[in-house]
Amino acid sequence: MKRKVGLFLFAVMLAVSVGATIVASLAMYRLVSDKQDNEIHRLEASLSDRFAVFETMLRSQHQRITAHMDNVLPAIVAELEATGRKPEDLSVADLDALTRKYDVQHIYFIDRAHKVFQTNLSSDMNLTFPESDFTRFLDSVYGANKVMNDGIDMSSLTGTLRTYSYFGPAGKDYIVEISTEVRASLATGEFGWMSDFFFQDVFGDAVRSNPYVKEVDLYLVTPAGTWSLLHVGKKLDPARAARVQKEGREEVAAADGRTLTVYSGEETMAAKDPGHPVSSKFVIRQITYDTGLAREAALQVLLSSMIVLAVLLPVVFWIAARLLQRQLLDPLFNLRGEAGAIAQGDLEQAIANTDRRDEIGQLARSFGSMRDSVRRTILDLKQTNLSIERFVPHAFLSIIGKPSIVEVELGDNKRESMSILFSDIRSFTTLSEGMTPDENFAFINAYLERMGPVIRDHNGFIDKYIGDAIMALFANADDAVRAGLAMLGALDGFNEARRAAGLEPIAIGVGINTGLLMLGTIGEKDRMDGTVISDAVNLAARVESLTKEYGAPLLISEFTLQALADPKAYDIRPVDVVVVKGKTRPVGIYAVGLPSSALGLPGAVRQAILPP
Repeated sequence: MKRKVGLFLFAVMLAVSVGATIVASLAMYRLVSDKQDNEIHRLEASLSDRFAVFETMLRSQHQRITAHMDNVLPAIVAELEATGRKPEDLSVADLDALTRKYDVQHIYFIDRAHKVFQTNLSSDMNLTFPESDFTRFLDSVYGANKVMNDGIDMSSLTGTLRTYSYFGPAGKDYIVEISTEVRASLATGEFGWMSDFFFQDVFGDAVRSNPYVKEVDLYLVTPAGTWSLLHVGKKLDPARAARVQKEGREEVAAADGRTLTVYSGEETMAAKDPGHPVSSKFVIRQITYDTGLAREAALQVLLSSMIVLAVLLPVVFWIAARLLQRQLLDPLFNLRGEAGAIAQGDLEQAIANTDRRDEIGQLARSFGSMRDSVRRTILDLKQTNLSIERFVPHAFLSIIGKPSIVEVELGDNKRESMSILFSDIRSFTTLSEGMTPDENFAFINAYLERMGPVIRDHNGFIDKYIGDAIMALFANADDAVRAGLAMLGALDGFNEARRAAGLEPIAIGVGINTGLLMLGTIGEKDRMDGTVISDAVNLAARVESLTKEYGAPLLISEFTLQALADPKAYDIRPVDVVVVKGKTRPVGIYAVGLPSSALGLPGAVRQAILPP
C-alpha cells in the first residue's frame, strides 16, 4: 500500500505541477493578448481621431479649391470666347497651357450627350457617362452659368482623392469640368506642411510607437470601390469591405499564424453631415499586428517553470512522502465526508477509491451503490409527480392552495374571477366517420399537441379535454384573447401540414367568457376529480357554439371585453346581443381578429335562445 500511495502522490504532484505550469503559461498568454487587444482598441480610437482631423482639413481645402474654381472656370470660358476658339478645336498642348496658366490639373469638356469630347487626359477622351444620378446632376449644370461642385470622391481609375468642379456657360451646349487631385493640392497649398505631417507622421507614428504593429491603413468606401487613403492605388477586397460594413469588424489571421489583421469601420462625418464635401460615408481601419509576442511570453514562462519543476519536484516529493506514511487513514476520512454529504441530500456526490481492490475500495463501492439506489428512488418519485401533473395541472393545485396533489382532499374549492376559453373542431363528427379509431386518436392528439403549448405559453392551463374540445382557464382576460388568436395562428401551421399530407384543412371555433367561478374537487373518497362550476363556464361554451352560426372563428362576451386592459389593442367588432335561456339579461357578443364584413351579420340586434 505504501508503494501505491507513493506512486499516487508522485503522479498527483507531477500532474498538479505540470497543470499549474500550463495554467501560468496560458495566463501569461492571455495577459499579453488582452494587453494587445486593449492597445488595438486604443489605436483604433486614435485612428478615428486622426481621420476626423483629416476630414476637417479636407473640408477647408475643398473650400479653398471651390473658391479658386469660382474664378478659374468662368475665366477659361471667357478666354475661349475672346479668342473665338471652340473647345473641340483645342489641342492637348493648348489645354496643358490653360492648366498651367490657371493652376489646375485636368480640363474636360462634356457635351449634352454626357460625352467627354475634349480633354488633356487622353485616357478619358470620348468617355460617355451612363444614365445615373451623376448625369442628372450634369443636366442641371448645362446653361446654369454658375460653378457647381460634386464634392470629394475617390477616382475609380487611380484610387486618389479628387474634387470635381463644373461650369455650364449660358447659351452653350457643353460643360467645362476641372478635376483636382486633393492630396497634390494639399501639398502645394497652405496646408502643405500639414499634409506631409498627416500622411507621413500621424499614421506612421502608430506603427513606430507599437513594436508589434506591422501595418496601419485607412480605406474609404465609395461606389467605385474601397480605396486606401494612405497608399495610393491600393484597393480592399469588395467582399471583405461589405462584411466589415455589415458586421462592423473582421479579423484575418495570416497563413503562418504569426500576424493578425483587424478590419473595423465607422461612419464618416459625411454620413452625419449632408453638407460635408467628402462623398464617402464609411471608413475602414486596417491594423496588422504580430501575435507572436504572446506566444513567446507563454513559452518563456513554460520553460522557466519546467526548469524549476525539475529541480524542486524530487525534494518536495520526498518530504510529502515521509509525511503521508503516517496518514494512511485519509481515505477513510474522505469516505466519511462523502457519506455525510449524501446524508445531507447531495446525491451527486462522487465516491472516491471505488477502483481499489482492498477493503477501502469495497466500502466505497457499497456507498456508491447506496447513493445510486436512493437517487433512482427519488427520480422515480419525480417522474411519478410529473405523470400525475399531466392529469391534474399544477396551476389548478396552486389556485386551490395545495402545494402537492398528496394534500388534496375531497371538497377543496376556491372562488376566483377567471376567463374561460372553449374551442371545438368544426364538423368533427363528419371527419371522424371517415377515420378508423386509431386515425381518430392520432388526429385528435396531433391537433391537441399544437394547441396545448399555445395555451400554456399564454399563462393558461387546460382544465379538461372533451373529445375534440378544449376547456382552458386564464387568470387574465388579455391572456385568454391572445391565446385564442395564437390558437388560430397555430391552426394555420397544422392545416399546412395536413395539406402537405394530402388532407383537407380543418376549422375551429373559439369562445371566451369572463366571470366568477368555483374551482374544486368532487367525487367520493376513492375517486375524485377537479372541476369548475359556474354560469360563466356555461356562457363560454355557448359563446363558442355561436362561432358556427356567425362564421367567426373567435368570439368573446361583453364581460371579457370589459376585463381587457386595452380593448383598442385588438381588432374587435360587435356581432350581436343574445339572451341565454334561463337568463333575462342580454349579453353582447364580439368578434376578435376578423373584419365585420367577413361575419355576414344581419345588421339588426336579434335574440338567440341558447340551449342549456
